[in-house]
Amino acid sequence: MATNDIGDGAIAGIITGVIMGILALLLALIGLASLVAFVDVRSIFGGVMPIAGFAAASLTAMIALLLFMAIVGLILGAIFGGIYEKIPTTSAVTKGIVFLLAIWVIFGLLIPILLSAGGAMPTALTATSIISALIAAIIWGGLLGMMFHWVSGKTAAPARPVVR
Repeated sequence: MATNDIGDGAIAGIITGVIMGILALLLALIGLASLVAFVDVRSIFGGVMPIAGFAAASLTAMIALLLFMAIVGLILGAIFGGIYEKIPTTSAVTKGIVFLLAIWVIFGLLIPILLSAGGAMPTALTATSIISALIAAIIWGGLLGMMFHWVSGKTAAPARPVVR
């Protein structure tokens, strides 16, 4: 385990976390826009806060989500960089997918099943969260592997010419 692999993984993780945060924000905004046809969102929040306050709160929430995703990405990327050589596949993308699938088994599969077994979540919601977490893990893992490969190439020392 080289320390530059951990650093490269952390940088790749931050980039990947921000990309995934932007994707999550876009999906949330698309979902919110689709609700407008059925519910006037401004009238729901209008009594609580004015329009300008709602926009500022949304921007603050977006920035907070991006920062949170960058921090999560930093942690996952550093762990990925630390165990990169031990993951038994050949390409960085497949190593990233395998790594995030292992994380998914713990957080995206076992925890929702345990919560559902305790009666805290309905079965349909459990299945939906498991499947959506699986899709997100595959996308995040592929992006993490691509970013790790890119960052590693950018930070590698240039090759010295062979003197004969």
